[in-house]
Amino acid sequence: MKSIWKLLILTIILTTSCKDDAVDPTVDCSNNQNHDIETYFNTLNNSPGYHLYETMDLLTHQYTFTTTTAIQICGFGYKSQNANLFYTIELTDGGSTPIYTGNLSFSASQFEYVSVPPITLQPGTYTLKRTLPAGTNINETIGPITRAGTTTSPTDPTFPVSLSPDISIIATDFYGSGGPVPNYGIPNIYFDYIAL
Repeated sequence: MKSIWKLLILTIILTTSCKDDAVDPTVDCSNNQNHDIETYFNTLNNSPGYHLYETMDLLTHQYTFTTTTAIQICGFGYKSQNANLFYTIELTDGGSTPIYTGNLSFSASQFEYVSVPPITLQPGTYTLKRTLPAGTNINETIGPITRAGTTTSPTDPTFPVSLSPDISIIATDFYGSGGPVPNYGIPNIYFDYIAL
């Protein structure tokens, strides 16, 4: 019995000492989520000179963005090619330090949000990416991306691209089983957030 208590206490100590300061379990996102990023992407995709495509057959799709205000991320949204796929969703601090990493599955018929523990971002630069495992069927590696130009003659977007008054995408990249292909388009990886 003493061994179980020692193991429980050790687990609690290790869990709390390794806590990521960016994850704040005290913030309740359940009633405060908004889909502003989705709205901004939809506005962009319907603007003259921008179009939504399902393309880019590489394992990792990512974008780097800046935020000028503190925000709380409550979930991630994406549209899968196959509902049985699990994407590694990773948010880093603009460099390579992970703030959030999780394996999430999304609907194949529409954009779907998956809640995550609240993540606080201070004003700064961050990278959000989705990655599929090596060996994934190539037709399942494509995803929704925004490109500039016309539907018959798409071009690379010019950066930065403002999604909101506070959030701008400054660069993108596609790689894994090919590439890298920088700034080809903007992956439509959404996040629910609350402005703090």
